[in-house]
Amino acid sequence: MNILYTLNSGNPGGMEQHVLDLVRGMIGAGHNVFVWCAPGSFAEEYRKAGAKVSEESIKLDICPQYILKLAHFMSQNQIDLVHSHELKAVVNSLLAAVFAGVKIRVTHTHTPISEWQVPSWKKELNMRIYSFLVNRLSTVEIALTESRQRVKESEGISPDKLAIIPNGVNFVSTALADSEVRAYRKEICERYGISENAYIFGFISRISREKGHEVLIHAYKQFKDFLAAKGAEDNSFLFLGGGGDLEPETKQLIKDLDLDDTAVITGRFASEDHQKFYATLDCFVFPSLAEGFGIVLLEAMAHLLPVICSDLEVLQEVGGATVRYFEAGNPNDLAEKMVDLYGRRDQFKELTQSAFQRVHDLYSFESFTEKYLNLYSRLLQNE
Repeated sequence: MNILYTLNSGNPGGMEQHVLDLVRGMIGAGHNVFVWCAPGSFAEEYRKAGAKVSEESIKLDICPQYILKLAHFMSQNQIDLVHSHELKAVVNSLLAAVFAGVKIRVTHTHTPISEWQVPSWKKELNMRIYSFLVNRLSTVEIALTESRQRVKESEGISPDKLAIIPNGVNFVSTALADSEVRAYRKEICERYGISENAYIFGFISRISREKGHEVLIHAYKQFKDFLAAKGAEDNSFLFLGGGGDLEPETKQLIKDLDLDDTAVITGRFASEDHQKFYATLDCFVFPSLAEGFGIVLLEAMAHLLPVICSDLEVLQEVGGATVRYFEAGNPNDLAEKMVDLYGRRDQFKELTQSAFQRVHDLYSFESFTEKYLNLYSRLLQNE
């Protein structure tokens, strides 16, 4: 099978990791895999996994130059199936696939459009365009959970177009020996000027409005103020792994709240730092305001980290009873949960073991790959 994945991003993120897992799974199953993505560090990750990569950006919402070039590529490489990710890539890839005669077209917006942190008129316009094209040109639209399926249906996507396949985690990549954890933590703490004795709250994500970094920073300020008012010991640190368009604004907020000495933003980081960051953390805080799934939640659970997570329905689906939740967007509630966990920070081993087991049982890489292989094979057979 000749499979093409398209996305308009080349930097680290949940969607990009999802595509990398697909690439690894499909190549492992013996298929030929091609990737069209925007330039960025993740393009090299796709190459390392064995994909044939073209670095192409989509410059317009509907980009004739991109569509014609992609259609020619599809025809030239006899693509059997195209699987596109997020709005711009979906719209342009669907049109290119029609021109090229590629009949199996899988589409996927990871975070439903109605939950984007953009003006209402823009959401409504994008939902109408997306549902119109998916209903008429897509073979299958992916939903990551049952709640995502319901939201996509409410956005106008036909129920018979939808298939639920959750993300997965490769346990080989998350399994670290104690000596590796200690070495990675030492390296990262030295790099960013963090005491190795610090209790490190952290979040790993691109910095964008829907990820809730502002909520976490305000909550961390309240957390520190509470401990100071009580005269309690405070050796905490806030580690934000990632970068993005809102990085300067977020750094300014940290400065304005006088957190410069106890908080850091890494900016965009090399792929080899991904596991090192998880090894450095003592608690993973996930303050997102909108999510399609939250693959970093799975990763934190697989790394045996206690998790404090916003109470979005999709995140509760993924985490179940094995993580602690706070009211999404509420820094006061998050601060209370951080204070409580910090005060009982040595008592969560059983809970983290349960979280690890949940990921192992429900969200393995093997299950993820098998479900996509079954979907792709069924679509081709039906065609």
